[in-house]
Amino acid sequence: MIYLSRFKICSDVQEAGLKIGGMSVYDLFTEDEYYPAKILSSKRLSTVDFEDITVFYGGNGSGKTTLLNIIAEKLNLFRYTSYLQTFVFSEYIKYCQYKTEGKISLNSKFLASDDIFTHILSVREDNKGINQLKREKLDYSSQAKYKPETIYPHGAQVDFDDPDDVNRFMEYAEARRKSRKQFVRSRAGTMQRQYSNGENALMFFDKQIEENALYLLDEPENSLSPRFQLELKTLIEDSVRFHKCQFIIATHSPFMLSLRNAKIYNLDETPVTVEKWHELENIKLMYDLFQENKEFFES
Repeated sequence: MIYLSRFKICSDVQEAGLKIGGMSVYDLFTEDEYYPAKILSSKRLSTVDFEDITVFYGGNGSGKTTLLNIIAEKLNLFRYTSYLQTFVFSEYIKYCQYKTEGKISLNSKFLASDDIFTHILSVREDNKGINQLKREKLDYSSQAKYKPETIYPHGAQVDFDDPDDVNRFMEYAEARRKSRKQFVRSRAGTMQRQYSNGENALMFFDKQIEENALYLLDEPENSLSPRFQLELKTLIEDSVRFHKCQFIIATHSPFMLSLRNAKIYNLDETPVTVEKWHELENIKLMYDLFQENKEFFES
């Protein structure tokens, strides 16, 4: 399902008109000052036409993530993490234009590899906090059952007009009544199951990708083993086929490049070219490597 059909990028002529403090961005010296100007115009890329799956391929510094950021900002897509956005950026995207074939759903979003790492770390931190609370509640349960005088030295006296005092007594009564296991579980919660980074990343994408929406994925292969990259590839293809999703992906993973019927823009070339995944130089190098060592696989 195609929602975004075409995106026209700010031209070099329009870039030259962008100014900071009266100075043209073309007279600025550092990328931090003029970003994202000069990045894509140097590739002589002016217009991108999209399919159900469109891939921006290229090495580090090729501009594939920059292009994703420009599209996401122009479409005002939801994103979890921030990114480098200079004064020029907001002016730059005013010159960008796009064409749609259907309404872009509010569920549409930009998902970056940093989002995956944040998710994994969040699970770990949540579990760490729960584990600490479990130890505290275990100690409290032992005190309530076997040394209640350490909690109420002069016997239980409750001010029923004080909600905090009532809550403290209710916890004490619960610790006395329940088994240690029951009490700890009710008060500390349950830790999330610890999965591998790859499993967590795949579950993250499975949860984030909903029906009838546009998704921009920035190097989704990070933290995924080849097996999980293939599973993500299947998830993306199925989301297009059965759930009417559209994907725009920045990647250099051979597994993501092999997405069925993907349109691939090669940002390593100037001007940028559209190529089949098996025509890309890096894929050919991998093919040659395996061909040279095929006896190890065919014996």
